[in-house]
Amino acid sequence: MRHCTGAVELITAFVAAVVGGLALTTPISLAWARGTATLEMELLAHNMPRATAIGFIVAVMAAVFTCTADSAVVAWLVALFGTVVLLMNHMLGRSFSTLAPLTTLNDIDSLAGGMLLGGLMTAAGRHMVYAGAATLGALTSIVVGDLSVPGIGHPIAPDLPADIVTDSPPLWLLWPTAGLVLVCTLLNRHRRRESVIAVELPLRPIIAALLIMLITLASSEWLVRRGSTLLEVLIVAAITVVTVFVAGLLLPGRDGVIVALSTAIAAVGGAIVVTALSGWAVPLLIGATVGGMMLGLYHPMPLAGLAATAALGAFAVATARPEGLTPAATITGSLALALVTGYCFGTAQPIQSPSKVLALSLLFVPGVVVALRGRIFGGELDIPRRYRDPDRLLSMVPGLTAILITGGCALVVVLLHRLRTEKSETESADAARPAAR
Repeated sequence: MRHCTGAVELITAFVAAVVGGLALTTPISLAWARGTATLEMELLAHNMPRATAIGFIVAVMAAVFTCTADSAVVAWLVALFGTVVLLMNHMLGRSFSTLAPLTTLNDIDSLAGGMLLGGLMTAAGRHMVYAGAATLGALTSIVVGDLSVPGIGHPIAPDLPADIVTDSPPLWLLWPTAGLVLVCTLLNRHRRRESVIAVELPLRPIIAALLIMLITLASSEWLVRRGSTLLEVLIVAAITVVTVFVAGLLLPGRDGVIVALSTAIAAVGGAIVVTALSGWAVPLLIGATVGGMMLGLYHPMPLAGLAATAALGAFAVATARPEGLTPAATITGSLALALVTGYCFGTAQPIQSPSKVLALSLLFVPGVVVALRGRIFGGELDIPRRYRDPDRLLSMVPGLTAILITGGCALVVVLLHRLRTEKSETESADAARPAAR
């Protein structure tokens, strides 16, 4: 019976994380937008990054709340509530789309997905295998969410089922997810968590999440609208690194390490993954992520993960072309990125689930490099014409920026290791870890 219960929770952790991540990655069903005015669609597109950021702030708050609870069923109940709201929103969304603005339905989807993901990360955090499955599910949702936005005219544009593209997460995935989360809630209704958390701890991850989300969005939006020189890009990259360092100081122990790793991965990912991938690449990407996570668990070296991330940034620079990366370079870079991402999330195991949720949020919310690519695409970034090939130099700027951010994150990791001793980290872990049964 215990093995059966464990299998159910393992499957639920993965599937529910995929659903929660999809609700944040693609927080609106395109089927609701039929007959919608162009202005409303533009407002929706403008609001989507903000909705994703707000959803992850809610996810961090939900993770903090469930961490302070003394019962595992509370975490599953929070995840169940988010799942039910998602299900109802997608069932009634087509009817309400003519009455309520699409941005409102979009916000509901994001808030519910954040609540699902936050509660799930705490519920799965009591066992390393379940926590790994939930993390893998969240990372998988990024890949699937990217596939749901096919590239136009690209030779490797995906060919996906219509319901994945127009209704994500689809109802056929939401219904079994709700059932699985309900079963896990019932299975854990008598299980208690003996975690003891300091009174002042819960506010710090929330402040860190607010700090990172607000500054990331503000700097990205400013860069898209006003940033026009390389100096301004450098300033925004420096602000990003400083923000990560301050957030790392707010988190318990060395939990800031995983946030720094995630920041570097997000920057390099924005330089490499610039077009939608083919559907057949999904199993390969998931396999590479699992392999990276296993390698990180057995050989944890955060600086080695950052070195590999910097190497990927150099790869993005070397393969940069004015017309975009070749399909072969995109596939190769994406597989390597999945491997490195898995390694980084395996090598840095946070003490608290809110820290992992915050790290995951940086992979979902558009950052500096993504905004920089939009600026370059619009032809509004100034490059001195005295260079032999200014167009190629312009295409190399995202990769170079990613390398700079990765170098800054490496400095953050070194500082955190010096400021947070092994003794303080052990004490924080002992206070947060539930007793073994």
